[in-house]
Amino acid sequence: MALFFVCMLVVACTDDTSSAPEEPIDTFDANVVCPAEGVNAYGEPNRGTFTDARDGQVYKYTTIGNQVWMAENLKFNAPYSLCYGKIEGFCDTFGRFYSLHENGEDLGHFDQELLDTICPAGWHVPSVDEWSVLSNNMGGGGKAVSRLSSSENFGESYEVGSDDCGFNSLPAGSWLLNGNLSIEYVGSLYWTSTAMPINSSYCSRLSISGIGFVISDPKMSLRCVKN
Repeated sequence: MALFFVCMLVVACTDDTSSAPEEPIDTFDANVVCPAEGVNAYGEPNRGTFTDARDGQVYKYTTIGNQVWMAENLKFNAPYSLCYGKIEGFCDTFGRFYSLHENGEDLGHFDQELLDTICPAGWHVPSVDEWSVLSNNMGGGGKAVSRLSSSENFGESYEVGSDDCGFNSLPAGSWLLNGNLSIEYVGSLYWTSTAMPINSSYCSRLSISGIGFVISDPKMSLRCVKN
């Protein structure tokens, strides 16, 4: 009788899966979060183009939730920016690399005037909070990054995305002080408008694990969000 009780107890313990963590249900639906058709809160088509009056550059944009984002990297020739020329056509595809710090320094405080004017009129550099809203709208974690990433194949090191909302995040990597690039054709790093407590600022890094916020690299890509 005692042996029977012990066997029953072991079976009960091995069958008990109630304490196992459950995978969160993925409820993302592009038709709800970022419908291609329709009109956004600004009275404009959910997806379309606009012209930067400063240089005539035309950019695609997309509406995701209540946010309207540029769907291309900025190409405006601003102070401290550069067009990477060691790879032919790189700038045409990936846009320019920027510094938003005073005097274009690697570490430092924001050049506030540049920060306020780097984006086209009616647009601004997104904060960490605005990037977080975007991540949450896209389902969070690695799923959000995959859904934001370009569906174009940039080589064997690039994890091809589904680009569900037309955001088309591009794996430009970042520019380093030695003149070379870091994680080009692999990952995306974008400026935020959020300063760090130390003498630097946060960037938004898109990787297979999700959107993370780390110390900025010397020069990075820039996406703007509508005011």
